Amino acid sequence: MMLAILGIPAVGLAVDVRGTLTVPSDLASQTTPVETDAQRARARYWEEWNGVLDPRPTRLDVAREIAVVLTGPGAPSEGEQPPYRVHNGTLTPATLVVRAGTAIQIRNDDGVAYELFAEGLSDFGAIQTAPGNARPVTVPQPGNWPVRDRVHPHIRGHLHAIPDLVARGFVEPNGAYTFRGVAAGTYQLHVFQGARELHTQEIVVPESGQLTVPAIPLSSSPPPPSAPQPSSAPQGAAAP
Repeated sequence: MMLAILGIPAVGLAVDVRGTLTVPSDLASQTTPVETDAQRARARYWEEWNGVLDPRPTRLDVAREIAVVLTGPGAPSEGEQPPYRVHNGTLTPATLVVRAGTAIQIRNDDGVAYELFAEGLSDFGAIQTAPGNARPVTVPQPGNWPVRDRVHPHIRGHLHAIPDLVARGFVEPNGAYTFRGVAAGTYQLHVFQGARELHTQEIVVPESGQLTVPAIPLSSSPPPPSAPQPSSAPQGAAAP
C-alpha cells in the first residue's frame, strides 16, 4: 500500500523453481575415464570382460554430470547457485554451464594441484591451481568445449558458454533439481549432459509462491552433440 501511495511499483519476490528429471537406467556416463596402463591394472573385476558377460558400464552420476539451467532476457539471477569446484579428484559439476563474458571461479577443494584447461579455448589454458585456491575463468564468446586436466588425465568435463544464462539449478542424485530465488518471468529450461543438450522447454515463473515443473523424462538417445567451438584467438602456450 505504501509503495502505491509513493508511486513506486511493487516488485515481485523471487521464488524457487523445483522439478524432477526422470533419468533412464541406460543413459550412459559421459565422463568415461582415460584408459592408461595404471588404470587398467587397478580395474575392478566387474569392469573387465570375462569372455561371457559384458563389463559393467560406467555409472551415471546424475548430480555431477547433468546440468539444469535457465536462459532468458535480463540479468543473471541473484539466488544461490551451485559452486564450480574440483573435489575428490573429480570436476563438480562435470557439465559446466557459464554465462559468456562473465567471470567464474573454479575452487580446488583437494590436497593436490590441478591444471584444468578447455580444448581449443585459449582463454581457458592450463594454469596450475594450488590446493585451497580458486581458478578464475572468463569465457568471452558462446560455444562449448571439452575440459581436461594436464596433470590428471582422468578428469573429464564439458564447458558450455551461453550468452543469456540466468540461473543454474542444484541437481540431486535422484534427479530432483531446484533453482533458488528466480525472478518472475518467462524462461527456457535446458538440460545438458556433457556435450549434449538433452531437453529444452519454456517455463513461466510466477511473481510469488513456488513453481513446480512437471517431471521431465530424459531420453537415452538424445540429439547428437554439437561440435566444439574453436576459440577466436590462437591457442596460447600453457602456463607451467
